[in-house]
Amino acid sequence: MNKILVVQTAWYEEETVDMSNIVINILEDASMSEDALMSTRVITATAPGALELAAVAKHHIVKHDDYIGIIFNGIVIRGETIHYELVTNETFRSIGSLAESFCNIAIINNVICVENLAQLEKRRVKNTENNTYALIQLINEKSS
Repeated sequence: MNKILVVQTAWYEEETVDMSNIVINILEDASMSEDALMSTRVITATAPGALELAAVAKHHIVKHDDYIGIIFNGIVIRGETIHYELVTNETFRSIGSLAESFCNIAIINNVICVENLAQLEKRRVKNTENNTYALIQLINEKSS
C-alpha cells in the first residue's frame, strides 16, 4: 500500500494540527476519484520545529520505501532576531535537498513564513488547500 506522509511542527500546535487536518480531508476526498491515490494511507508525524522537518521525513522514507508523497506543515513567525532568517533558509534548503534526493516522491513545502499572526490567519487555510492540491497534482504527474 502506498503512503503519503504529513509532517508538521510542534510549534503553533493548534494551527499546524488544523493544517494537517485540512490536508488529510482533501486527500481522503481525492482518494475517491484519483487513481494514483486509491489505496493510499496517510501517515502523520511531528517534528520538534521547522529545522527538523526534513530529517523526520527522511527517517520515514528510509524506514519504509512506499511513500508517494510528503507535505510539510509548519509556521515560522518573524521575531526580533536573525533567527527567523536562519530557520526559514535552512528549512527550505533541507526540504529542497530532500526533494532532489528522493525525486520519485512528490514533496510539497507548506511551511508558512510570516511577519505576524494576522498574516498567518490570512494565509494558513488557503495556502494549505492550494499546496495539498499541488501535492495531488505532483503525485499524479510522477505516477504517470
